Formats: sequence, structure tokens, C-alpha cells
Amino acid sequence: MNSPILPAVRTVATALVLAAAAIPARAQAPSSLLSTGAGLVSPRARTLETGLVRRNARPAPRAAADAPMMVPVEGVRREQLHDTYTQSRSQGRTHHAIDIHAPRGTPVLAVAEGTIRKLHLSSLGGITIYLMDDDGRTRYYYAHLDSYAEGLHEGQRVQAGEVIGYVGDTGNAQPGDCHLHFSVAILRDPSRWWDGENLNPYDLLNPSGR
Repeated sequence: MNSPILPAVRTVATALVLAAAAIPARAQAPSSLLSTGAGLVSPRARTLETGLVRRNARPAPRAAADAPMMVPVEGVRREQLHDTYTQSRSQGRTHHAIDIHAPRGTPVLAVAEGTIRKLHLSSLGGITIYLMDDDGRTRYYYAHLDSYAEGLHEGQRVQAGEVIGYVGDTGNAQPGDCHLHFSVAILRDPSRWWDGENLNPYDLLNPSGR
């Protein structure tokens, strides 16, 4: 003898199965699931993942920025600059820099926030500074200085616009021909602060000057 309860139980069971099947799969998945294969990434996980990518990405060289670079000699205007990048120098060298003339003792400025990588005295450059940009790749070279700013030392952090030295005629500059020899390079290896691919500073300092 069939019980009248069984049809009712079957009806309820069938309804529950159909209701469960109608629930979207996305709603059933745990919100914290991280599975790139399934494409299920929580908002927090996606934010963390994006942050990691940004932190691991190598920044573009600062010298490639669109904004003009700060003139590294106080009081010199962009329109006063002259492109000397391709001029010949002694011993068959090409200048690969810009000469910025100013009276002896005129303050020389850091063109970017960075670290004093090397203070060096050489027969060609005289009193020199190698400044490493915070991008880790762009190196700025200052030569023929009369002196350093008081207390300047290797490893020192400097801000853009900070005085780091003074215009002079040391090294192989002609006596009395006071100017800053300024060059920019993108380093192939940051540990080789003297070696890199030279860029024309005139184009960076005065991009609308041509």
C-alpha cells in the first residue's frame, strides 16, 4: 500500500534540486578564491597582485621624461644654452656633453632627486660629481667645478635644485674659462657609474630650442 506522504516528499525534493541548480556558479564560489585559471580573483587579491607588478617593474629613465630638465647652473636661462654635444675635443674625442658658462663660484644644482655616487678628481674633468638618479639608471656628470658644496659626500641624498658645487675651471678647462661640463648617460650596469649610453643634454634642457 502506497503512503500518500511519498508523492509530497518527491515533490519537495525535486523543487530543492531545481533551486540549487538555478543558483549562479559565481555566487557559490568563495569570495577569497584566487585562481587565475578560473578567472576568480577577489578585489583585494587583484589589488595586491597589481601592486606587486608595479613594484617589480623597472621605472623608465628619468631622462626620457617629457618635461624639460632643470638647468644645472643657477641663474642660467634655457635660451642661453648652446648645443656642444657633437663638438670635437682633444685626443680625437667627441664632447658628448654641454658646456654651460657662468662666473666662477656660481652655484651648481642637482637636476634630480638622487644620490651622490662618486666624487672624483681627474686631469680632464678636474673636480667632478657623479649623481645617480633615483630611477637607478640615469647618471648625471658634473665637471670643471671650482669646489663642492660644503659637506658634500659620496652616498649623500640630494633633492632637485639643491646646491652641490660651484662653477670653476679645474681639469683641462682653459684658465679663466669657467663653465660647467654637464653630461647625461643611461647606465647599462648601475655598478659601472662611469659607463653608459650618452644622451644629448641640450635636448633634455631645452627641447624646444631647435
